[in-house]
Amino acid sequence: MEEYRSHAHSVSSCKYHFVWCPKYRHPVLDVVENDVRELFDETADHFGHEILALEIADDHVHLFVQTDPKYSPSNIARQFKSYSGKHLLERDPEIRESYFWGGGFWKVGYYVGTTGAVSKEVVERYIEETEHAPE
Repeated sequence: MEEYRSHAHSVSSCKYHFVWCPKYRHPVLDVVENDVRELFDETADHFGHEILALEIADDHVHLFVQTDPKYSPSNIARQFKSYSGKHLLERDPEIRESYFWGGGFWKVGYYVGTTGAVSKEVVERYIEETEHAPE
């Protein structure tokens, strides 16, 4: 795992922890776990994300990714959820008929948390202790 990513004019460390559920919180992910892993890997490869951790419970997913700062957390969630949801329903029509008759595999909402190389307290202390040149 790379701690930092170098870009043309910047260096970044953007890591996000996501959690989301299938619609109606149906406990179906154990049935499609391998497909979810494959589709998430394809999404990460396509957009240049690095999956740092992925845990799939029967009714929710934890995804920890490192990415470039050009992607907002909402864009990242949309990328993973839309691609995987579409293909999961295509691959398993029985699940679609039994659980997702209204269309769409994932719930609309999600949780996202950011992580970084330093804590909030370290950043606050750095800003407070940095000497600023008089104007």
